[in-house]
Amino acid sequence: MSNSTGKLDYKKTLLLGFGFLASSLAWSLYNSLVPVLLEERFMLSTTIIGAIMTIDNVFGIIFQPLVGTLSDRTFTRHGRRMPWIMVGIPLSAFFFFLIPWAKTLWLMMGFIVCFNLIMSLWRSPVIALMPDVTPRPLRSKANGLINLMGGIGSIIAFLAGGYLAKLDESGRLTFGMGSVIMVAALVCLLLFVREPVADMWRRAQRESVTRRLTAKEFSETYLKD
Repeated sequence: MSNSTGKLDYKKTLLLGFGFLASSLAWSLYNSLVPVLLEERFMLSTTIIGAIMTIDNVFGIIFQPLVGTLSDRTFTRHGRRMPWIMVGIPLSAFFFFLIPWAKTLWLMMGFIVCFNLIMSLWRSPVIALMPDVTPRPLRSKANGLINLMGGIGSIIAFLAGGYLAKLDESGRLTFGMGSVIMVAALVCLLLFVREPVADMWRRAQRESVTRRLTAKEFSETYLKD
C-alpha cells in the first residue's frame, strides 16, 4: 500500500476502505429502519424492539474475536482475510435485501438473525485488512482514511437512504440500495486489494514440488517472524 519512498498510496487505501464503507452503510440503514419496520408492521413494544436490536452486539462479542483468530490462521490463494469477506459480504447483502420483504414476524426475525450472524463473521477480517497490507509507520494515516470511508458510508445511508425511504415506505428500495453497494464494495476489494500472504502462499505451493503444504507448514516455514 506504499511506494518506494515510503509514502502512503492514497488511492489503494481508499479502495481498501470500501469494505468498511459497506459495513458502516449497512449498519446505519439497519439501525434506522429495522425498528420502524418492527413497530409499524408488527406493533412490537419499544422494549422488545430494543432487545432485538441488541442481537448484533451479542453476536459481535461472541464471534468477532473468534473469527479474528481463525482468519489469522487461514491461508489460501486469496489470502487470510479475503476468503471470509468473499463469503460474508454476498450472504449479508442477500439477507439484508430480504428483511423488508418479510410478511411475518418470524420470517423477518430469521432474516435479521442471519444478517447479524454473517456480518459478525466478516467484520474482523475486513478491519484486519488494512494493517496486513500497510507498513507499520503508515498505519495511523491509513486508519484515518479507512474511518473517512466509513463516515462516507454513513452519509450515503443518511442522504440516499432517507430519500429512498420517502419514495418507498416499505423499505425495499433502501435495503436494495444497501445490498447493491455492499456487493460493489466486494468487487472493488477483489479487483484492487491483494494480500501479501496470498502471493506468498501461491509461491510456496509452487515451490513444494512433492505435495501441497498445509496451513500449519506454511505458517511455520514462511511466517516465522
